[in-house]
Amino acid sequence: MAPSSVIAVEGLTKCYGKVVGVRPLGFSVERGEIFGFLGPNGAGKTTTIRLLLDLLRPTGGKIYFKGEEVERNSLSIRRSCGYLPGNFRAYGNMKGAEFLRFVAEMRGVVARMPAKLLDRFGLSKFDLSRKIKHLSHGTQQKLGIVQAFFHGPELLILDEPTIGLDPLMQEEFYGLLREAQATGVTIFFSSHNLPEVEKVCRRAAIVREGELVAVETLENLKKNCYRRLEVTLSRPVEAFALKGAELVKQHGLKYDFLIKGDLTEILHNLSGYPLEDMVLPKPDLAEVFMTYYRRGSDE
Repeated sequence: MAPSSVIAVEGLTKCYGKVVGVRPLGFSVERGEIFGFLGPNGAGKTTTIRLLLDLLRPTGGKIYFKGEEVERNSLSIRRSCGYLPGNFRAYGNMKGAEFLRFVAEMRGVVARMPAKLLDRFGLSKFDLSRKIKHLSHGTQQKLGIVQAFFHGPELLILDEPTIGLDPLMQEEFYGLLREAQATGVTIFFSSHNLPEVEKVCRRAAIVREGELVAVETLENLKKNCYRRLEVTLSRPVEAFALKGAELVKQHGLKYDFLIKGDLTEILHNLSGYPLEDMVLPKPDLAEVFMTYYRRGSDE
């Protein structure tokens, strides 16, 4: 484990009887990093988070927080964390203000309303005076964000944190993440929302059916993925094909290909056709994601 690692996971597995929740996972998260954890629903993201927090015990493997084994130091480690679970739900019969005071008391911190954070997310005194079960989904999510951040944790574990937030509040949240990172906070950011991971993370893991298929910088993930090539011909030709490229869609004289690797041979082949236009879009994270899921299907 690197000296700067805040989280280190080694050979982590979790089985529910004969059902495998996650199979041997291994990755580390560095101090002050916003680390993306990507996968669709059911891929094992939430199970992994519950293992990190010692809410579930692993079938095999080890988890370390700043060099200490989580299972043996569970309570002290969780005091250092801020956690926002997926589909956050608080005690419905509590009022918002009561809930924040309750969480503060549970954490052993001063039960004081974090006014700047509440104002930032538009949580008014009226919102906090209402029972949580009567608040909208978006307002409940804001309350969840506040309770995760307000005590100044050194590690944040966030599971689908922007669900229910409107675009303006999402941008406010991304700003809050960057500010926390600037102070040295480490952030484990689990999501299936690819554009937002691309917006705030430098490095990410991709998990598929409980298995880790990649841990890379986003830049390297993009380099290793399939790319799209859009070609428009000036006139019809018979049997238009490019070696090293897979045709995925054709509409009239416009062809969409998937390619990977060296472009030199493909461009050389194109020179023999009546080419009107060619576009090679820069791959986004969605294409990276589908590359790895495509590989899984092929296997």
